[in-house]
Formats: sequence, C-alpha cells, structure tokens
Amino acid sequence: MSEKKERELTEAELRRKAEFEEVKQKLEREGYREKDLTISVVRANAMAMVLCLPLVVAAVAVFFLCNSSGELWNWGSVSDLLLLLAVFLLLIVAHEGIHGITWAVFAPNHWKSIEFGLMVKYLTPYCCCKEPMKKGTYILGALMPTIVLGVIPIIISWCSGSGWWLYLGCLMVVGGGGDMEIVRQLLSYRSDKQEKICLDHPYECGVVVFER
Repeated sequence: MSEKKERELTEAELRRKAEFEEVKQKLEREGYREKDLTISVVRANAMAMVLCLPLVVAAVAVFFLCNSSGELWNWGSVSDLLLLLAVFLLLIVAHEGIHGITWAVFAPNHWKSIEFGLMVKYLTPYCCCKEPMKKGTYILGALMPTIVLGVIPIIISWCSGSGWWLYLGCLMVVGGGGDMEIVRQLLSYRSDKQEKICLDHPYECGVVVFER
C-alpha cells in the first residue's frame, strides 16, 4: 500500500480534499485532464539534499573567493550558534508565510485561497493554495521563500564576509530543497497540450497539473 493511502487525513485535509474534487470536476467539465505530479515527503527530503548540495558547495566557494581572509568557523561565541538555530526555527515558519503571501497576491480570492497546516507525522509545516494558478505563478510562489531566506542571506555573506549569514542562507536553501524538487518535476513534465494550470494537492507534497 502506498504512503498516500496509509496516512490518516485530518479534518482540514479532508475538507480541502472535498474542495479539490469540486475544482477538479469543474475543470474536467471544461475539458481539462489531470496529471498528478505529487511526491512523497521522504522523496522530497532526499531530493532536497541532492539538489542543494551543489548549491551549498558553490555558495561556500564564492564566499572564500570574495573574502580571501574570511573565517567560516569563528563566530566569537556559542551564542552566535544558538542565535542561528533560533532564527532558523523562526524562518521555517516564515518560509511557509512567504509561499502564502506570494500566491495570495495572484489568487483571485487572495488570502481566502491560502491555508497553512502541519503534517504531524513528519513534523513538516506546509502552505496550500486552493485555487488553480498559472505555471509561472506557481513556480514563483514555490521558489520565493528560498530566494528571500536563502539566496539573499548568502549574497549578504559574500559582501560582508560573515560566516553567520552564509550558514543561515545555506540552511534555508536546504530547507527549500523540497520546493526545488516540486519545481523540477513541474519543469521536466512535457506534453503537447497548449493550456496548463497548476493546483496544489490538498494534502500531499506537490502539484497537480490540469491541461487541455
């Protein structure tokens, strides 16, 4: 039995599932057909490491190219490490908030279309948009947290020579690895259909494409 069938859904997930089915039926009446591109949380986490390791290595290499005398390990005190961990935990929540803010800007019903939750089994927070989106909009919302919380701190570290900012940025890039895998799945999907719209799966990791 697959992971998707084994997991018991919460009341919120069951409600979103029913709403998803309504949207799906409406789209099918309009001539769209469904392509499920969801992945398991385990695969998302595994691919996060595969996709992010080269990015982290490149970020560290550029850090030392920009700061030949930079010290990656010397932050001055244990409090720097504790601060990094505390900020990282807060930014995990902010990560989902940025998903929501970005998608809400483009969704017809804005914040009414956005819902947050937690996959308790995996201790994984998530953000779900309940309305269909254009492919580009979906990708923008999927990658925006990694750009804001990962890429920008890394660039700050290059400019300032701060190992603290480098660590923070690299952690958040790895934290966005699952999103990168979802985007990779979406970009690698090919079909001859002219129209494609994306809809967040109501309780699994990833996106469902409707095309005609």
